[in-house]
Amino acid sequence: MKKALLGLSLLLLMSSCDVIYVEEAPIDSRNLFTGRYEVEEYSETYDELTLYDMRVVKDGDLYSNVIYLRNFYGADIEIYANVYGDELRIPRQTVNGYLIKGVGHIEYSDIVLTYSVEDLRSNSYIDFCNTVAYRR
Repeated sequence: MKKALLGLSLLLLMSSCDVIYVEEAPIDSRNLFTGRYEVEEYSETYDELTLYDMRVVKDGDLYSNVIYLRNFYGADIEIYANVYGDELRIPRQTVNGYLIKGVGHIEYSDIVLTYSVEDLRSNSYIDFCNTVAYRR
């Protein structure tokens, strides 16, 4: 009888427990990059420093890793990049006659970029740039 009572007690105890599932929202690393920036772009090819503003926005798809850089290269063009943690990759893409590719990362709250830009409309050199975008 004691064994039956003990078994019944354990069964009651286990059946009274509630199982709670907690779903944590995934962290969107793209949030590290989004915002408005003041950009200092140094051209290694032309030995020039250019200043301009840039805006970074996320793709609308919640499961995407894509961000868009608006007014990239100070040329009023929009390019896309893929975000992997605190790094981004600008895949080879042609936008408004510019062939662009590069990489970047977050350093504190600023974006550090290294990329190349080739103007396909002219016979100019490929422009190799090192850029720091300072968050406003």
